Amino acid sequence: MKLQTRSALTWNADGHQRPQGEHEMELRGTLKDFSLEAILGLIRNGHKTGTLRLVVTTPAKMPRRVDLSFLGGEITSVQCGSLHGLDALREVAICVEGSFEFSVDRALSPQNETVSFAMDVALATIDEARNAMKALGAALPATGVAFSHAVPADDTVHISVEEFRLLAVTRDGMTLNDLIATNTAPTVDSMRIVRQLIERGLLVAGPTG
Repeated sequence: MKLQTRSALTWNADGHQRPQGEHEMELRGTLKDFSLEAILGLIRNGHKTGTLRLVVTTPAKMPRRVDLSFLGGEITSVQCGSLHGLDALREVAICVEGSFEFSVDRALSPQNETVSFAMDVALATIDEARNAMKALGAALPATGVAFSHAVPADDTVHISVEEFRLLAVTRDGMTLNDLIATNTAPTVDSMRIVRQLIERGLLVAGPTG
């Protein structure tokens, strides 16, 4: 992990550098250097305004880019592809590989940014996503498994909207990674829905090929 602090400078008309009086923090590293919670803590304790960018990989080996905006150390927005807010945060929470960079951006102001959610909520969301991922990883079939539609024993089956959305894009022979990549929900939610569908007899697991 490399932490760099440098003086922010402006230029006078005569070309001489003039210290602006503040320091600009630049934080770079990998998730092996710092946990996500530690990174958020540094930004919050420093009351920093700027953008944290992470290029990470999920446990399913899927690449993700996540941008978090901060105003005075508080989170104003989180985006990961089509995911926003807490859903995007839950996606980055389960990633243990990747790099990050925080850069100061004083152009952000209270007039154009609002706090999306409190830091305490963010930390609780990260912890919840990781615990759920650990439980789901132990409950779901191992790699090398393909899923197929199944006909439940009951004549009438009631399914939720999120279950319907996943079943609608499921094709026989898909692996767990295929289902996660096809679904629009965060990885941990996709895995939870797959487990629900298996338990309800709407999906069955078998060998690939």
